[in-house]
Amino acid sequence: MGLFSNLSFLKRNAPAPEPAALPAPPAALPVAAPPVPVVEATPVPEAAPAPAAPAPEISAQTRAEAEVLVRNVVRELPNFLTVAVVDSTSGQILAGQWAGHSGGAVEVAIANAEIVRQTRQAIEALALAPAEQLEDILVTLSRQLHLLQVLPQHNWLLYLAIRTQDTNLALARTVLRQQAA
Repeated sequence: MGLFSNLSFLKRNAPAPEPAALPAPPAALPVAAPPVPVVEATPVPEAAPAPAAPAPEISAQTRAEAEVLVRNVVRELPNFLTVAVVDSTSGQILAGQWAGHSGGAVEVAIANAEIVRQTRQAIEALALAPAEQLEDILVTLSRQLHLLQVLPQHNWLLYLAIRTQDTNLALARTVLRQQAA
């Protein structure tokens, strides 16, 4: 007999061992469930929609400054998809240019302003040094780049969308940083 002779799976002609009988489960005791009271459904009053706050009035000078900023970016990056200046607090578009279809521009502006607001809250929660400030946010898609450049002096957001095949990320970021200065 060898070293492994006591292992049954190595014995080709050995009969399989009989399975051990399991003990019978204990008899279940009948337990009465407590009665469930029937409660009449009360209608929940619908929440009244919050009145929409009127958009703050934007001065002609503010719009003109934002339009100059957009024109400067478009001049430097002619292969853009979207360039817009957005008020960070309200999400309102101050100026913008869209190459082709501009559907959903307002929704995108509001969403981008929310992204910046949430990122600022996260930075505050991290309790970083006061010198740490949010400069920009990059959203990378398979064929597009979306850059959100924060302009703290105006509480604006400079939004740029480009195709990755048309514009270099480093160039786009450099142009936005120059315009933010």
